[in-house]
This record gives sequence, C-alpha cells and structure tokens, in this order.
Amino acid sequence: MTTPLPAIPASEAPALLLEGLKLALSKPCRPYVLLPLLVNVLLLGWCGYLIYSYLNSFIISLTDYLPAFLGLLIWLLSFIVGASIIMVACYMFSTVATIIASPFYGLLADRAEKCLTGHGAADLSLTELLGEVPRIIKRECVKLLYFLPRVLCCLIITLIPGVNAIAPFMWFLLAAWMATLQYTDYSYDNHRISFRDMKTDLGLNTWGTLVFGGLIAFALTVPILNLLIPPAAVCAGTRFYLKARGLTFSNQEAGAAAPAAETDASAGTDAAVQPGAATAPATPSREVTP
Repeated sequence: MTTPLPAIPASEAPALLLEGLKLALSKPCRPYVLLPLLVNVLLLGWCGYLIYSYLNSFIISLTDYLPAFLGLLIWLLSFIVGASIIMVACYMFSTVATIIASPFYGLLADRAEKCLTGHGAADLSLTELLGEVPRIIKRECVKLLYFLPRVLCCLIITLIPGVNAIAPFMWFLLAAWMATLQYTDYSYDNHRISFRDMKTDLGLNTWGTLVFGGLIAFALTVPILNLLIPPAAVCAGTRFYLKARGLTFSNQEAGAAAPAAETDASAGTDAAVQPGAATAPATPSREVTP
C-alpha cells in the first residue's frame, strides 16, 4: 500500500514565496540569479518600451478625432486599458523570459536544494549544462503543449456570451495552476521525475498549488516586482517540491533529528538488556605492526 504524500496547506503559500525570495537573494544562490535577471530586464525593458510607444501613439491619434469635452474620459479609459495591457504583457513577457532562462533556473533550483538539504540533484559543469539544454528545452515544450489547449479553451469560454461570466475565474485558475507547475518543475526535472508524476503531486495538493501559483501569477503582473519573482518562485518551488515529496528541507532539522534518533536507538538498546544479564567483555583491538 502506497503512503499518501503530505498535503501542503494553502496557508503556507505566502511563507513559501517569502522564504523563496530570501533564499534567492542569499549569497550561495545570488550568482545563479544575476543572468536570468539580466535576461528579464532586457526583454521586459524592450517590450515595455514598444508597448508604451504604440499605446501613446494610439491615445494621441484617438483624441484628435473626438470632441474636446471627451478628452478627460478618453485619457481615463486609456489609463485603465493601458494598465491592464501592461499587466498582461508583463505576465506574458515574464513567461517568455522564464522559458529562455530555464537552463539557468535549473541550476538555481539545484543550488537552492543544496542550501535546504545539504545535497542537490547533480553538480553540472558549464559543458555538461550545455549538453542538457536540448533536454531542458524539450521539457519546456512539453509544458507549452500542455498549456496551449487550456488557453484555447479559456479563450473560447471568453467569447461565448453568458458563459463568459466565468471566464475571469477560469483564467485565474489556469494562471495559478501553470505558475506552480512552471516553477516547481525545475526541481522535478533535476531529479528526472516525469511531467506526469509532477502533475500528480500537484493534484494531491490542490489548494496549496492554486494559492501558491495565484500569488506568483499576481506578482508577475506587477512591474519591477516581476523582475525578482521568477528566481524567488524557483527557490520557493524547490521548497514546494521537497514538501510535496515528504523530504526534509532543513539542515538544522536534519541535524536535530539525528541526535533524537540516536537517543531513541540507545534507549531501545538499554530496554533490550535484561537486568542481571551477562554481557560479553569487549575484545581489545590489536595493532598490526609491520
């Protein structure tokens, strides 16, 4: 009979993300954060500039064709629409940047696991990492193929009158599920655990998965903050993986458990010795002289 994996309470999700941010900014993990962060800054900066330029031109051209008294209303609506577009764009561009930086996030997840448990999945040199890139990209394509049909389903629901009332809820659930799936997958992939087994683990922790992913998805829509969230989510996803697999994720906890285990073992040994029982004398060791 298989022992069920431990549940991750939804209430732990905010703490996981905060601890992930602290771990990502710690000295051992910091070198693995800088390059993905640079990719995010360059990509988001370039795309943000393009969006701002096109949106600004659109607003100016729109005000030229409308009466002056509607100018304030147009600017207000443009601000709301623009803010929405920027939030969605930030999320989408963060997703693209995450795919590009995925080989480095795999290294970050391995380093985070070493910090938490004292050992990682594997120590890879730069040459070995380059050899792993095709497999990592293939794994990202598997996630993308899993994601696209569900996006299409949500899009169809959005376009159906009446039914589209539930569309925002469906989009949120999809974004939350995919965020957890994306950022926990690096640890699963480092241990060569299949995509299907990972989905099973997440399914056993449904509420924890949705709340954890919902926090990440929301944070990715916030400009500036979304630069730090991907590496923080990778480290938090490593903690999520360890919890979902029922593994010890603290060196101090492991160190505290060892003396307790030794105490229990010695107590069991003492209990096994009956009063008055004779014990064999210890045999002295001999030194072998050359």
